[in-house]
Amino acid sequence: MEKTIAIAFIGVFVTEAIVIIIGNTFTIFVFWTKRVHLKRACSLLISLAVADLLVGITEPFALGAKKLEKMTLPGNKEGEIMSLSTAFQVLGSSASMFFLAIISLERVFAVLSPFRYRVTSTRLYICSIFMGWAAGFCLAVFFFLEAYHREVGRLYAAVVIYSCLFLSVLVICGSYLMICTRLHSAAPDVQVQNRSLTLRNLRLSRTLFIVVAVSLAFWLPGFVAYVLREFCSGCFSPSIASTLNALRLANSMVNPFVYSFRMPIFKDALNKHRGNTRTTFDLRAARVNTSSKRSETGLYFSRNCSLVQYKRKLSN
Repeated sequence: MEKTIAIAFIGVFVTEAIVIIIGNTFTIFVFWTKRVHLKRACSLLISLAVADLLVGITEPFALGAKKLEKMTLPGNKEGEIMSLSTAFQVLGSSASMFFLAIISLERVFAVLSPFRYRVTSTRLYICSIFMGWAAGFCLAVFFFLEAYHREVGRLYAAVVIYSCLFLSVLVICGSYLMICTRLHSAAPDVQVQNRSLTLRNLRLSRTLFIVVAVSLAFWLPGFVAYVLREFCSGCFSPSIASTLNALRLANSMVNPFVYSFRMPIFKDALNKHRGNTRTTFDLRAARVNTSSKRSETGLYFSRNCSLVQYKRKLSN
């Protein structure tokens, strides 16, 4: 790959990492402050944002480690820093996919059994979050062991990792298929009886379905390519590999944009932030920036004198 193209891809990766960090940090802040509105489902969305945030944080370290070890190590051998940063990337990416699967199952339960969903114990959500992070950590350990202990075969580690991720995709697709089937086959009296609760769950389910669909659209090409690369390592050029990595990062970047268009609480937080920024700007613009003497009043004013202080001086 030419040097100019490589530099351009590095710029794309860094830009995506910055957007991931800013967007998911703001997402965690919004969902944490508005957790009363989303209740227990908010904990799963926060966990998903933390996993995506981990992907954005580790990407600059992976780029730096790759550049450093390319200058210090012979050939294409990976060093300890590169392997460790890649393992954290595996942790973030796999945990993000696992939480998408858990959120899909949670939506199935909310739509199919709305009243049982309301009385579900918080302990179940805590266990789900723990299982999501534990599964991602196990896949990261598999990758790390393969890099340092050759007795753990590369093909064996790849089969375990990609099988777990593919199972998550099947769970996601099956969950939303069950939701669509239930909505088309539900009896009218049941729909009327649960109308308010069902409509609220459906609105959130549609939003999360868009999140899942967009994430899979960015994630699936890279997943297929990484699986094929295990059997044909020379089938993909460096440009294609960099493009797939950009799509992988876009998977962790896109969720805050979907939230901002689909979730009212997210829109309100954005509007409030814009309103605070505009108010701050107006207050700064209202400062009287003059130190000249007015012949009408005979008063001197400092640069930090506000309009209120100016009126008080005139009244005196």
